[in-house]
Amino acid sequence: MSESYPQDQATWRAAPTTAGPSDTSPFQLPPEFYDPPQPSGGGSMPPEKRNKLLLQGLGLVGVAVLSGLIFWAVQPSHVAGVASAASAQNNTVAGKYTFTRVAGPATDANCATHAFGKTQTFLQQHPCQQLVRSLYSTTVSGGTTAVVSVVDVKMGNGADAEQLRQLTNGDQTGNLNDLVKDGGVTAANLPTTAQIQDGGYASTTNGSVTTITLTAFVDGHQDKPALKDISTDALRLAGK
Repeated sequence: MSESYPQDQATWRAAPTTAGPSDTSPFQLPPEFYDPPQPSGGGSMPPEKRNKLLLQGLGLVGVAVLSGLIFWAVQPSHVAGVASAASAQNNTVAGKYTFTRVAGPATDANCATHAFGKTQTFLQQHPCQQLVRSLYSTTVSGGTTAVVSVVDVKMGNGADAEQLRQLTNGDQTGNLNDLVKDGGVTAANLPTTAQIQDGGYASTTNGSVTTITLTAFVDGHQDKPALKDISTDALRLAGK
């Protein structure tokens, strides 16, 4: 199918076009750069003037290239790509539960003094670099409130951090104390430290940092799958 164009030349020039690098910054040298028609008597442009015009022309080409790159960079498709990446990062932070800090963060450089059992022995042999502990609360469906202990342990290296995680994953191996036990927390309606230590457990290692979460309901009832689910979601609070 053939395309039709306005017959009138002035109308055709006024037809709308879509701006692009070639429209806004054409790659064309100024008319002065080209040799003017020479008279029959001969003669040519002086070399100094020709070199000057050449440098001016190259400068305009450089500006045109830069303008084209800027035009390409600000197109909606590229901006949308950055926005999508930022949105994806934000989505990784969101979780299933909404947590509110009720105590902490409390920091310490001696992890062994805030641990018990085999975990304490391990931390005496492999001293940590920093301990950060907090308590959070969340409300589940039905209105029941749960309290979560979040403990970050920064070890000297990734191998020690992973060994600590595997140790606390086992039964009868001890753990780190929560703030209810030795943090001087005075908030009302908190579960006991025994209930927290016997509640839902989850852990992860990120580099040289091991994060351990424990969850208990304030009314003391046990629902291990639900408590495990809350603890797993609370792992995203690491480093907060």
